[in-house]
Amino acid sequence: MDIRDRVAVVTGGASGVGRVIALALAGRGAAVLVADVDGQRCADAVAAIERAGGRASPVVVDVCDPAAADVLVEAAARAGPVGVLVNNAGGWGGSGRRFPDAAPGEWDAVLDLNLRAPMLLTQAMLGPMRAAGGGAVVNVASSAGHELSPYRSPEYGAAKAGLIRFTAAVAGLRETHAVRVNCVVPGWIGLERAHAELAAMPPEARAKAPPLIPPEHVSAAVVDLAEDDDLSGRVLVLRGGRPPEVLAPEPFE
Repeated sequence: MDIRDRVAVVTGGASGVGRVIALALAGRGAAVLVADVDGQRCADAVAAIERAGGRASPVVVDVCDPAAADVLVEAAARAGPVGVLVNNAGGWGGSGRRFPDAAPGEWDAVLDLNLRAPMLLTQAMLGPMRAAGGGAVVNVASSAGHELSPYRSPEYGAAKAGLIRFTAAVAGLRETHAVRVNCVVPGWIGLERAHAELAAMPPEARAKAPPLIPPEHVSAAVVDLAEDDDLSGRVLVLRGGRPPEVLAPEPFE
């Protein structure tokens, strides 16, 4: 799919790897909607894209808000034909407590952010994408949902595992709605916070840590999945220091 002059919505696009993804999509000619709960960071990200010669607009929205899907669909319609949705917004939540110490409402909010919101936004964009001649959804999951080792935020890991399974389960949307849904599953991304955490580790722990994944590798994978018309329901696993691994859905019998 040629994404030039198509609208690309990036949730959580104002900072971190979301900002890198937004810049990469703009670099391919897409008109990017930077969707984020932080208005100042939205404005900063849009300014950075424009300085690089791209086009972008801010949309200040909480993807967990019941009205978020309508807000983003309307914003995309004003900007042009929508072609790409990147479900990147996510995280552990702000309560500071994790399952089983967190109250159900606290860990339920993490499930909403990392799984329910991407599902709702994908559903909301199907019609506009189909009307525009087709489109692509790229979900950004995490190795926390793919690996089987213990994890400090079980609710986050469970939500990301659900996002991976959701991606494969809707591979048939390419045939029914002309919309391809794929997923990137990165390990530890080399953002500023990750470098700080790595530097703070004892030497023996640092030596055992996996190599960090450059954020640009994640953004390149997102762009590839958005543009490749042959891929639907694919899960691309990125591990530091190892080649990418594509997991294809098994045929239904």
